Amino acid sequence: MLKGIASDEELNKIRRSFEIIGDVVTIDIPDEVIHLKDEIIKAILKKHKRVKTILRKIGEVNGVFRIAKYEIIYGSETETIVKEHGCRFLVDPTKVYYSVKLSGERERIARLVKEGERILVMFAGVGPYAIVIAKLAKPSEVIGIELNPKAAEYFRENVRLNKVEDKVKVYEGDVRKLLPSIEGKFDRILMPSPYIAENFISTLKGKIEKEGMIHYYTFAGKEEENEILPKKVMGLFKEQGIDVKVENVKACGNYAPYIYRYVLDLRFVD
Repeated sequence: MLKGIASDEELNKIRRSFEIIGDVVTIDIPDEVIHLKDEIIKAILKKHKRVKTILRKIGEVNGVFRIAKYEIIYGSETETIVKEHGCRFLVDPTKVYYSVKLSGERERIARLVKEGERILVMFAGVGPYAIVIAKLAKPSEVIGIELNPKAAEYFRENVRLNKVEDKVKVYEGDVRKLLPSIEGKFDRILMPSPYIAENFISTLKGKIEKEGMIHYYTFAGKEEENEILPKKVMGLFKEQGIDVKVENVKACGNYAPYIYRYVLDLRFVD
């Protein structure tokens, strides 16, 4: 759509992909082609007529709450509702982390859940994993723990919005402080923050049922997928006195050139 407007050199610098979160678009526009901002906006709006706000990414995911920095280049309202697997999520990308790209992974996990399972979701965000599981499967209970107060606020609202109050419980605070006070063990534990999951392995001790599943997310190069990564992750758990076996390794999105987000489905062998 920008051919004839931008030079070949400029076209090579323009990002060809962007994320649509509800009716909000997030896009990376390099400084070298920022003068084409208005033309890029026009192209997006021509293709996606329902978009109300466009956010330009100006800082990578960072900080305790793992939020990217954005500037508004079109529109004004940053809060939106995302529809996913029959669920609705109220979210503001400028205040909380949310990725549409993980929608398929959330469904995959939900389809693995057996009836009656008790589930823990660490770093639960606005509740997408917890709520999709509650809607698509038949768990006995899903507990989500989230540190970011704004994300926890959205999480509670999304529980009400999706009418899963009977299944999903929201805990606001640090996993390391809250998990020891939550009674009982879990059949399945999700650790969906690849930035920090390694630092929380120790909290799982005594919290996972025998033969229970742990879904551990991390970043790695493609060359590590088959042998290096499984051995590395088993070693990290072994260091904390937790024996696991790797049942599945799956790439679920790229993070940077040659670096991917991986999930390892781990079976706790006690």
